[in-house]
Amino acid sequence: MKRVLVVEDTKLYAKALEKMIYKNFGFNIDIAKSAAEVEDLLSQNSYDLAVVDLVLPDSQGEHIESILEITDVIVMTSLEDEATRKKMISLKIVDYVVKSDSSKLSYLRSIIHRYFNNESLSVLVVDDSKPVRTLISSLLNVQQLKCFLAEDGQKAVEIFENEKIDLIITDYQMPNMDGMELVKAVRKKKTSDELPIIILSSVGEDSTIARFLKAGANDYITKPFSKEEFFCRINLMLNNYEMFEKIKKSATTDFLTSLRNRSYIVERIEELQSKKYENNSIALIDIDKFKNINDTYGHHTGDIALKHIAKELLKHFKEENVLRFGGEEFLIIFPDRGVKKAIVKLEVFRKSLEKSSFQTETEELALTVSIGVSECSNNDFEKTLNQADVLLYEAKENGRNRIEFRI
Repeated sequence: MKRVLVVEDTKLYAKALEKMIYKNFGFNIDIAKSAAEVEDLLSQNSYDLAVVDLVLPDSQGEHIESILEITDVIVMTSLEDEATRKKMISLKIVDYVVKSDSSKLSYLRSIIHRYFNNESLSVLVVDDSKPVRTLISSLLNVQQLKCFLAEDGQKAVEIFENEKIDLIITDYQMPNMDGMELVKAVRKKKTSDELPIIILSSVGEDSTIARFLKAGANDYITKPFSKEEFFCRINLMLNNYEMFEKIKKSATTDFLTSLRNRSYIVERIEELQSKKYENNSIALIDIDKFKNINDTYGHHTGDIALKHIAKELLKHFKEENVLRFGGEEFLIIFPDRGVKKAIVKLEVFRKSLEKSSFQTETEELALTVSIGVSECSNNDFEKTLNQADVLLYEAKENGRNRIEFRI
């Protein structure tokens, strides 16, 4: 469980911060009302992040430096003058928030969300100047972002093709392959929704900016830039990227079991066909006597049963290969695995499920499944699916809780 230090001398505001952070993130929270209490808490605990008031009864901001030695900091302040702004920008903090009204808590929530979500994201920084690459990566590291560095477009393409990249920040004018060529190369593989690209260049003519945006760049920042603007643009890009990923995932995810749904099949099959595996197998799984569960215990218990099956499936098979096909049917895709190898794993799953149980409101129930397995030939997945369906019917007819297959 992550731990956050809140430093705020106003009791009401401290409680509001505590409530917001716990409600949205569930983190453990310690509250300090003075610099002395900060020192005491830092000596006893480690923190993943600190949300800190700039001015305390016994400090005019000196406590921030001591906290920065231990953990990253978001500063809260009621001061809105330019001198305070410049001071905040000079510090190596995540961000600062002006406490002018309650809506700022919403902005603070978004900063905290972005900070912790960034832990899983990677940025590709492309610039022929090593000092610039070092500067940008140091700024991004404060935001918890992992950085890959490239000195030109050619090296960037190589990294892009071999690493998981969530954002590209690139200069325009570089040797070997410039920023425009890099944007065009990346856009052949990923759209602007799938991978945001920010241009960071000293060339600020309107025509150049328009050319980049038309080529597929998401944003253009002119050098020299302010750290504050840079962070705002980065966070905006990553928030939009995250929103797109959520929408995309929700379209292919079953709301009840959280497994992939039937809409995902086409996407997964296209991916497998592009890899041209020699063997792919499909297993179609159906819960035995599921109608009896709904009729006897109600549809709520039926939903619990479906969630139980999904949980057991994910124990044995990779998430991207397990789908809820519809109703009480599930589908498993076995990439580059023939029927014989698929059956070995399926039999382990079948026996494990048979021994497991799930709790209803009144009692524990157990489930069994019938399975039909078919091997795909010539990448004809539709034909393979139809064969698996026939074999599933045979498994039902032959007594249930069994696997039927053809080799």
